[in-house]
Amino acid sequence: MKNSRIKFFASFIIASVVLVGCAAKQTEGETEKPQVSETHQTKGQEYTNILTSTAWQGTRAYDKENNDLSEENAGFLGLALYDFESGKYEFFDKDSGETRGDEGTFFITQDGEKRILISQTKGYQVVVDLTELTDEIFTYKRMGKDKEGKDVEVYVEHIPYKERELVFTNAPVEDTTYSDKIEQDVRGIDILGQTLWNGTKVFDENGVDVTEENKMFISIAKFDETNNKYEFFDVATGLSRGDYGYFDIINNRVRAHVSIGEKPYGAVLTLTELNNARFTYTRMGKDKDGNEIKVFVEHEPYTGEFTPTFSF
Repeated sequence: MKNSRIKFFASFIIASVVLVGCAAKQTEGETEKPQVSETHQTKGQEYTNILTSTAWQGTRAYDKENNDLSEENAGFLGLALYDFESGKYEFFDKDSGETRGDEGTFFITQDGEKRILISQTKGYQVVVDLTELTDEIFTYKRMGKDKEGKDVEVYVEHIPYKERELVFTNAPVEDTTYSDKIEQDVRGIDILGQTLWNGTKVFDENGVDVTEENKMFISIAKFDETNNKYEFFDVATGLSRGDYGYFDIINNRVRAHVSIGEKPYGAVLTLTELNNARFTYTRMGKDKDGNEIKVFVEHEPYTGEFTPTFSF
């Protein structure tokens, strides 16, 4: 059922880790998992339903004066396929239908204002403003080029694509297992948004503490479940670390985020623990000899004296 968003596509996500920030203990005792119950839909969820209900074809690009700039911004005009359950997207050539080799993770903010892409294969991330999204038309605005090659804000319009069936080049493999360390009945974005979180420790696959070697992953984290904003703050001063942007929790098994701060980057991280008491995810870090290893970054609700607010 689409609205559960609790099915996790392991092979795609593991391949998708782009950069990042935190981790987790490996799960045990896995069995078939139940569905997450939801009593209402946000605007972002409604938009995600629409976006993933069909393939889309970019038809034209234009500026605020309605001047056609499709030729100058042809790179935005392809075919697009989005998958609800996995949070995966892929772009295809508008003429041949062949893949453009651009695939990764997408999400729409809960307020329906923005669509975020994290490209696994092309190594970029982008945040665009949604201006219209219905069953018949999908339009966003972003920076593009005018007829003189200068930067200008453009609107990129799409309509449903029905000419041929588009299929993901790398189909995600569904993982129907779950861990009792991951909450099944509450959306992960709501869990993270209910409190501040404090990175507490980093450890390797053998449980060896490597927090000292990976101190850059330890911070106070603030999340907003209504608009998908996040920001990381210094644990010693409570000041912003200049790392802020938009995040989402996909299927309660992945945390994706795009930083629009001082050093923009995108990250797609596998969660191994997610509940009211703790959340943990995995990424690459360093061992005591400086070698690159898989590490788990653990967080617990913050109980300190700082009350940080978003800087953007």
